[in-house]
Amino acid sequence: MKNPKRVLVIEDSTMLIRPVCRMVEELGFEAEPVQSLAELQEKLVDGAHFSAAVADYCLPDAPNGEALPLLLRRGIPTIVLTAYSDQATREDILSMPVVDYIPKDSPSALDYLMRMLKRVDRNPQIKVLVVDDSHTTRSLLRDYLQRQLYQVLEASDAEEALQILRQESDVRLVLADYGMPGMDGAQMTSAIRRLYTHTRLAIVGISVQQDKTMTPRFLKAGADDYLQKPFTFEEFTCRITRNVEFVENLMTLEHLAHADPLTGLSNRRHLFEQVQQVRGAYGIAILDIDHFKQINDGFGHDVGDIVIQHLADRLREHFPRAIVARFGGEEFVVLMKRDAAHPLAQRLEELRQDVERQVVDSPKGAVRYTISIGMAAATAPDVRELLKLADERLYKAKQGGRNRVCAS
Repeated sequence: MKNPKRVLVIEDSTMLIRPVCRMVEELGFEAEPVQSLAELQEKLVDGAHFSAAVADYCLPDAPNGEALPLLLRRGIPTIVLTAYSDQATREDILSMPVVDYIPKDSPSALDYLMRMLKRVDRNPQIKVLVVDDSHTTRSLLRDYLQRQLYQVLEASDAEEALQILRQESDVRLVLADYGMPGMDGAQMTSAIRRLYTHTRLAIVGISVQQDKTMTPRFLKAGADDYLQKPFTFEEFTCRITRNVEFVENLMTLEHLAHADPLTGLSNRRHLFEQVQQVRGAYGIAILDIDHFKQINDGFGHDVGDIVIQHLADRLREHFPRAIVARFGGEEFVVLMKRDAAHPLAQRLEELRQDVERQVVDSPKGAVRYTISIGMAAATAPDVRELLKLADERLYKAKQGGRNRVCAS
């Protein structure tokens, strides 16, 4: 079992610490309440690991933020939640590498806190590309982004940035300076949009120029937002968070439209969309679970769903680079380009044997199952004809006794 993600909730107010702990746990973390600096020091003994901390600035035995350096020295991402909103306290807090600063007097303070905790959990998996010819500016932006736990890539000009984006297809945000030698930031934005749509990557333009046309230049070139230098850490954080969340939301909507809700594999519609991109020789297989009705009748439909999910996981494992879809019910489709070193028929037989050996744990006991597979291969552009042939061979596999691959 994985270790739980533990979050320190450091707050001396009993009225506030309980709802904050409850909200933290609703996000899937394990909340560790702490009400004083002394108690915090006890929590941090013996190398205890915490994924994040929500820390009040003022505690009974640490009235001037003394808990914050202790947390930051331990490398714990820290969000400061405090009733102090004066400029001096704000500057003191933000001079330290905290994730963010949230005044308690804001009506949306707790909502914003939960939003930032989600970012602490997600940002380490998100890549951001900083493109600026100034080493000093890149260093500043890298520092800001690393405080937010993003993975940071850097480029000093547009050509280097485009090369990185061709190699790193999972970059989710680009910060594009306008005034660079060669291709400027707006031109680079147009070039990036030829590679990636708004559903894959957000672009934020940046410039020091006091030019009122700069914002529309970037937006018309395909940027999602614009920042005028100089900007504060807080403004930067809010803008970056909003744009990353926008991309995540678009990707989620796209995934919901394309994915089978039970298995997460492609659905029938998305399969046919993907097939349009396939060129050259390929093979296609249709497979289903033998005697699946008996599993549903004997164990219940909830266990039937577990078996379907189990087979989906096996398909991901055996066909990591193929197109794999749930076609409906207990039926799946695999489409793979020709691979002389490891042909589709061989892979399918390996899958069949693997499934036959598996024992699926369920709340109603262990379940074993087998699969039957029909396969066809061609260079024909009409996938429907090939699917029809594979389906006929699946029927032959069933008629021949099940638990087998039929390729002819």
